[in-house]
Amino acid sequence: MRLIISVFFVLLWISGCALFTETEHTVFPTSKLPPPGKFSGYYDVSGRILFKHPDGKHNGELLMQISSSSEMKLRIFAPIVGSLIYELRAGPERFLVLNYQDKNFVLEENSWEVRQTWLGMDLSLDELRWLIIGRLPEKTQSWKRKKLPTGEWQLTQNTTEIRIRYNSDGYIESMNKSREGLLEYKAKIPQYQKEKESFFPKKVQIEDYTGNNLWMIYIEELHAVSGNMKTLEFDPPTALEPL
Repeated sequence: MRLIISVFFVLLWISGCALFTETEHTVFPTSKLPPPGKFSGYYDVSGRILFKHPDGKHNGELLMQISSSSEMKLRIFAPIVGSLIYELRAGPERFLVLNYQDKNFVLEENSWEVRQTWLGMDLSLDELRWLIIGRLPEKTQSWKRKKLPTGEWQLTQNTTEIRIRYNSDGYIESMNKSREGLLEYKAKIPQYQKEKESFFPKKVQIEDYTGNNLWMIYIEELHAVSGNMKTLEFDPPTALEPL
């Protein structure tokens, strides 16, 4: 079983109680989510995750920071004691999985092959950010965009295609990705919520191309923060061994 899946089986089984934050902002989050194409900061996300697989299902709490420049840090903490047991750091070039519980790590180049291997699907940081905020920027670099007769929007990049359907409010309702004509994943956002003038997804569902793995992300808080994320470190802690 792939490392990322195995890690989630363990950590999500023992997670699900408390959410611990350690982020300190040098500026205050904006009260309203800005248009994604005009925003150069990052998003602070907290909530829960439900992960289903052929052998069962598990749930836990999550903290995520994801930037407009395609950088992400995802952390999960053990309940009660609050210790960090799992972390994923990803940037445009590198992909780092830290398993503090089993004291090992994986460091790879961030490519679609690596994402397929360790995430079970080619879900890029840009695509995850679009789903987390429920919107696309006005311009999608390197993607050609056009509206189809079905009402869906089609994004194409070489042999890769993404089809997006919007709800009546103009927010993403579903997003399916295919590579060379074969489905990679399908995602949908069945619920949105409004908080302090911000409108963002309440639930994001992502299912891989096999239909065997399903991720349900329940967003409790989402804040847009001006400025840059703290620089991601890709040097694994000396206490962890390479897998």
